[in-house]
Amino acid sequence: MGKVLIAIFDDEEIDINELILFLKKNSQVILMDDFSNNGLLDYGNIVIDSKSRTVKVGGTIIELTNYEFGILFLLARNPGQVFSKAQIYNQVWNAPYYGAEDNVMSLIRRIRKKIEPDPAKPVYILTVWGIGYKFNNELKRK
Repeated sequence: MGKVLIAIFDDEEIDINELILFLKKNSQVILMDDFSNNGLLDYGNIVIDSKSRTVKVGGTIIELTNYEFGILFLLARNPGQVFSKAQIYNQVWNAPYYGAEDNVMSLIRRIRKKIEPDPAKPVYILTVWGIGYKFNNELKRK
């Protein structure tokens, strides 16, 4: 079972960026972005709105299930961070992972069919063989 750490620091006492780097290196830390842009993740051709839970590809709204949206949002808000199937399952389902990798792989396939120009050659959701998936960190966030 995972543990939760809540810490409150005076800005002068600790460099928060050093703490975040330490935690990322030594645990499975998932950090929520500070959405100064009203909850939008804008990668040009794909825009993800966390408040309305909508995704637009090329300006067209794409229908996603709750789990599909959860996976896409998790990956897109952490570009370049590799998530195992178990991590994705734990984060999106909020439940323990009991070898449900088929669920995650199936949903990734469905998301790719909906958002990728060519699902066989994905641009957004990349596979990291033997580990899991990541959102392409070479895409520039607007």
